[in-house]
Amino acid sequence: MSFDTTLIAADWDMDKLREPVLRDLHAYWNSRRGDRPMPARADIDVVEIPTLLPYVFLVDVLEGPRDFRFRLAGTHFRETTEQEVTGKRIAEVFPPQFGDEVRRIWSKAVEERRPLIGRGNLWIAGREYVRWEGAVMPLACERTINMLLGGVVFHPGGHA
Repeated sequence: MSFDTTLIAADWDMDKLREPVLRDLHAYWNSRRGDRPMPARADIDVVEIPTLLPYVFLVDVLEGPRDFRFRLAGTHFRETTEQEVTGKRIAEVFPPQFGDEVRRIWSKAVEERRPLIGRGNLWIAGREYVRWEGAVMPLACERTINMLLGGVVFHPGGHA
């Protein structure tokens, strides 16, 4: 089941992932969770996924009010957006309307306790021709979702 916001098309159906890198990241997340609904951050070992690292990001889930802070972002994200996002919250990375949608969609992943897909155009003015596909997958400590494992692939002028 998909849902559209103004700037981001989101979907719960991970079988609809187009990007092989994101399918591989989701398969890795699945393999690390075992029989649990989701893995913990301690279950994720980036050494096991070296070919995915340029596309991966980790985000802390902050509560009261809910927000998200980038813990790390791969080189593909940093080089495409020309931003260093480590340690920054959504409002420091994205323009207001896009950031509000990211916050709303990532919050759905936390509330529903399951991964989701997003697609859209780059949020940087003058570079909207760059398309992207991304996915976020929750990580839990005990039963509390405290991080999201994500990945994003950008395509200048192409389809994501």
